[in-house]
Amino acid sequence: MKGSGKLSRKLLTSLVLSGMAALGTSVHAQALNTNSANSTGPNTVYIEQLGSSNVVIIEQVGGSNKVGGTANTTPSDTNYATINGSSNAVTLTQTGDGNLSQYLIKGNNNIYTSTILGTSNTSTLTMGNQNTNTLRSTVTETITGSNNTVIQNVVGNDITSLLNITGNYNEVTKNLLSTNGNSNVSITGSNNKVDAQQIDSAGAGGHQLIQTTVGDYNSIVTQQQGTNDTTVNIATNGSHNAITVRTSSSAIVLPVTALAR
Repeated sequence: MKGSGKLSRKLLTSLVLSGMAALGTSVHAQALNTNSANSTGPNTVYIEQLGSSNVVIIEQVGGSNKVGGTANTTPSDTNYATINGSSNAVTLTQTGDGNLSQYLIKGNNNIYTSTILGTSNTSTLTMGNQNTNTLRSTVTETITGSNNTVIQNVVGNDITSLLNITGNYNEVTKNLLSTNGNSNVSITGSNNKVDAQQIDSAGAGGHQLIQTTVGDYNSIVTQQQGTNDTTVNIATNGSHNAITVRTSSSAIVLPVTALAR
């Protein structure tokens, strides 16, 4: 999907549904238009967006669906769906098992919202391209299910990252590079593994972490690195949880990672 960004507001909705009959659709959408061809097998959505003030909505129902970049290559960690521009809003919903979504979003004041319902799904987000005073990113991810993998790498000057997990055996990696970051993690379930860190010299707003866990045998490591202005607020209700908190005004020596329990 490519847009020039010249219109004041462009709306593009890619709605992809696969039913019990395992019929699928492969969509390579253009701005203000959706072209699709019927095929058998999982759904694949390819996104290449250039411009600002776009709204992108993707909904996939079924198993083994994928969201990636160029259509001539299978979506993978080298073939991300891409958006280059500012004030874009992306909403992704995947319902089913074994789904894959990979997004690369560059620009200012972009919003990414992801909802995953199912098991063994993988969501990877890389957002932002430089650490400047004008770069703002907002991320909200909601995971319901088990054995899911979520990876966030977000860079900017003003970042808000919200993550809600309900389920077991999920793995989360959150890396926020920002002078002013707000990271909120809520987990309900057991045997989840979370690595959450914020890096860079904290500004007036500083680094804020709020983490709530309800469940057993969860492993959580949070590392806040930067000059002062670091707040960590953790509440846990459960048994046999392992929680490690490290803060430093300089580079953290020998950083650690959460271990599955």
